[in-house]
Amino acid sequence: MTIRKQLHDVLALTAELTHNNVNKDVRHTLVIDRMGLPEHETHRYIHELESLGMIKIQPRMNHATDEKGREFRLINITNGGLQELSSNQTSPLD
Repeated sequence: MTIRKQLHDVLALTAELTHNNVNKDVRHTLVIDRMGLPEHETHRYIHELESLGMIKIQPRMNHATDEKGREFRLINITNGGLQELSSNQTSPLD
C-alpha cells in the first residue's frame, strides 16, 4: 500500500518513539508535539493511520494527563505499520 508523505512521517515517528516495538505504547500528545504540525492535523493523520490498521489507539485512560496537563491516549504501531515502513513506499501526493 502506498501512503501519503504526511501519514508516513507520523507513522515513522510513532515507530521511532516505540523503538519499532508493537508492544510498546507512546502518548499521542508526544507524537503531536514532535510532528510540529497543527494539533488537529496530526490528530487527523493518527486516526487515518488507525483506520488503515497501521497504528492502534488504546482506550482513553481515566483523566491521565501529560506534563502539559493535556489528557492523552496511548498509541502503538502495528505489524502492518512496520511492514509499510519497511516497504518505504510513499506518495508525493497530499
